[in-house]
Amino acid sequence: MESQIIEKLLDRYFEAETTGPEEAKLKDYFTSGEVAPHLQQYIPVFCYFDQARTERFSKEISFTPKTVKFSAAKRKVYSWVAIAASIVILMGVVAQQEDQVSDFGTYEDPELAMQKTFEALEMMSLYMNAGTEDLGYIEEFNNTKDKIVK
Repeated sequence: MESQIIEKLLDRYFEAETTGPEEAKLKDYFTSGEVAPHLQQYIPVFCYFDQARTERFSKEISFTPKTVKFSAAKRKVYSWVAIAASIVILMGVVAQQEDQVSDFGTYEDPELAMQKTFEALEMMSLYMNAGTEDLGYIEEFNNTKDKIVK
């Protein structure tokens, strides 16, 4: 009978549904030495913690920090590398700025400029209207909320 209870507790244990006292009961059963033959495979699971508690690391560890010494020549090289890297970055930024042309897309023909302006404004109006449609839902929500709160 006790073996059936232990089997049910084992099932619950492996499903992570047991409580602390139930786990203690399982541990007591498996460390008692009177374990049913078909449950002996679970003894290491519950006896491991007792064995691990007695283990100690007895070897002494020595730690000696390694000091890194830079010679004056190495320091000089590192400083020149840093300066060279800064110059390369600066040259890259300057070259990037020179590639960018400040052309604002002006039109010589006033009619074409007016047509392009209308197209741009119409596109902006379309996106603005699409964005403001959802504001109607927010207004309806606020009205309903005010009715409920009052």
